[in-house]
Amino acid sequence: DIQTTIDIDIQEVAERALKEQLMKSDNNIEGATALVMEVETGAIRAIANMKKDGKGGFDESYNYAIGEATEPGSVFKLVTLVSLLEDGYVTLDTPVDAGAGKWTVGGHTYSDTHPIGLVTVEKAFEQSSNVAFAKLAYEHYGNNQHAYADRVQSMKIGERFNLDIQGEARATIYTPSDEAMWSKTTLTSMAIGYAALVTPLHTLTFYNAIANDGKMMKPYFIENYQKNGEIVKEFEPQEISGAICSKSTAKSAQRALRSVVEKGTG
Repeated sequence: DIQTTIDIDIQEVAERALKEQLMKSDNNIEGATALVMEVETGAIRAIANMKKDGKGGFDESYNYAIGEATEPGSVFKLVTLVSLLEDGYVTLDTPVDAGAGKWTVGGHTYSDTHPIGLVTVEKAFEQSSNVAFAKLAYEHYGNNQHAYADRVQSMKIGERFNLDIQGEARATIYTPSDEAMWSKTTLTSMAIGYAALVTPLHTLTFYNAIANDGKMMKPYFIENYQKNGEIVKEFEPQEISGAICSKSTAKSAQRALRSVVEKGTG
């Protein structure tokens, strides 16, 4: 017998919340996932996947959580913030000019849904400013784009987890060495969550590491194997090699994330 890490009470809440959100959503959304990870251990306490069936209902035919690596969008700005903090380029109080909500580089124009002007890095993160984070990446890594790519790689955002269940998709984090995929706008696009491919589980594992003061835990789904009611093999939490950032950087990132929820777009 297999005892999973799933907590049935948390699972029920996650499924209900996911269904409520999908019922509110427009028809452009095919399906969605909700995952709950225990911060200190990496144990997955809930995993819900729902796909619209076209008849007003939902089925669980596809595991979006682990099965598909896609461009994560604005949630990836946390990766850029942590990079900038860890490399000593900014603090949360550093000013950044997001101007009138548009900025062009390499022939591509980045835009914000609403202009925020001159603000602190924390405020730009609160408001999820594409302009501010594309500009910050260009200003601090434009002359050494390998440094940004290396920093992202070192934070294990594209880690292969070798999960307990089948269907794990591979994350793809490009570097300037990938000449066919790297262009004048890859750096600035990656900084705001494009030009990189990760699964929802990769995103969650990175966020969980920030909540865990920089310590990244491998996600796992199985607590133990049992035979005749006796545990014959137990699975322990595993740390993914080394801290992804300093504790002080993690604390600053936690403060910024709290601001997103309390004052910003989250």
